[in-house]
Amino acid sequence: MERILTIGEIENLGVTELNEMLSIEGTERIEQIGITIEQFLNEFKDNAILTGKEDNEDFMSINDFIGYLEGMEEQLGNVETFGEKQENTSNELVVSESQNNQLATDFRGLNNNASKPDIITNITDRKQLFNLGKKVDKLLNECEGQEITVDKILIKKYQKTIDEPVVNENTGEIISDTTTKTSMSVVIVDENGISYATGSKTFGYSLLNAIYEFDGDVKGLKIRIIKTLRAGNKNKSLDFELV
Repeated sequence: MERILTIGEIENLGVTELNEMLSIEGTERIEQIGITIEQFLNEFKDNAILTGKEDNEDFMSINDFIGYLEGMEEQLGNVETFGEKQENTSNELVVSESQNNQLATDFRGLNNNASKPDIITNITDRKQLFNLGKKVDKLLNECEGQEITVDKILIKKYQKTIDEPVVNENTGEIISDTTTKTSMSVVIVDENGISYATGSKTFGYSLLNAIYEFDGDVKGLKIRIIKTLRAGNKNKSLDFELV
C-alpha cells in the first residue's frame, strides 16, 4: 500500500523527487487530467496547506490525490445532474431522490470512493467551486473572535481506510484489522466574497449541524470564530458560535 505523506513532506517535495516517486501509470493519469507534473505538485501543496493541519499530520498519498483531481473533473463536468435546473431560487437545502438517496440540488452530496471526497456545497458556479479548492484569502485559524456573515460554503469530507487494527481498550481484543480515518476541508465565503478555509473537523461538523438545523438555509448566517477546549483534549479546537 502506498505511503500517506505528511503536510511537511508535501511542502518540501520537489519536482525531481516527485518524478522519482511517480509510477508510469501515475504519470499517465496526471497527463490525462491535462496538467504538468509541476502543476500537479503545486495543487498537491496548496490543498495540503489549506487543511490547516500541522506539518507532522497525514494528508494523503500521491495516488489518492491523483484520484481526487480525477474525481473533481468528473464532478465539475456533471453538476447539472445534481438538480441545478430545478426551480428553486432560494439557498435552501432541497432533498430529492437520486440513485444513491443523496442530498441534491443547492447543497449537493457527491458520493465517491474512499480516495475521493464527499462534497457538500451551495455553490453552483463551477469555476468558483474549482478555484476555491486551490486558493483562499484567509485561514480561519487566524480569525479567532472575528464575526463572519456566511454566503457560500464548501465542505469536503475524506474517508481513508488504513491497515491499523481497532482494539477494545478493556479486553485488548482486536475488533477490526482496519481503521477508517476521517478528515475535512472547509471553505466559507462571506457576503463580501472573502474566502476562509480550515481543516478542523470540529468546525466542519458544527457547520454540517447548522446546515441541517436551518434546513440548508445558511445564507446570511452570522457566526463568530472561537476556539474551545474539548474534554480529554489538551489542545483547543477551532469552532464557531452563532451571533
